[in-house]
Amino acid sequence: MASKNKFLFAIIGVVAVVVFWIYWVSVSSSADNPTLVRYLSIEELKDQNQTSRVKLGGIVKDGSIVISDSDLLDVTFLLEQGGETLPVRYYGTRPDLFKDGVEVILEGRYEDGIFIADQLQTKCASRYEGDLREENNSQSGEL
Repeated sequence: MASKNKFLFAIIGVVAVVVFWIYWVSVSSSADNPTLVRYLSIEELKDQNQTSRVKLGGIVKDGSIVISDSDLLDVTFLLEQGGETLPVRYYGTRPDLFKDGVEVILEGRYEDGIFIADQLQTKCASRYEGDLREENNSQSGEL
């Protein structure tokens, strides 16, 4: 009977730690570094004039990428999404796949009509998916 009680107390302890951790992560976010970031469309961002930290997704408009001559980490471009465009400024190392027409996910703030991104991710190009499918099919046929 004692081993059943120990097991029950261990389960209750693990559940209590998990609940406390979820509460702590939810409450401990500050205005400068929130743990939960809303994902908005460009239209929602402009309509709500959202000034808190948000995520955006879209496609880099062809021919819009401008890299600063004085600082190669400073880049501006236009983000397209559903007929809407938004100027974006990003300072930092860009992913290798960052180029015109690529789909990106940004995180940052909307200030004075410009989205100031501090995180930039490119989505995996679909051209690689076909190569992987062909490779998997050829390997499965050899088995």
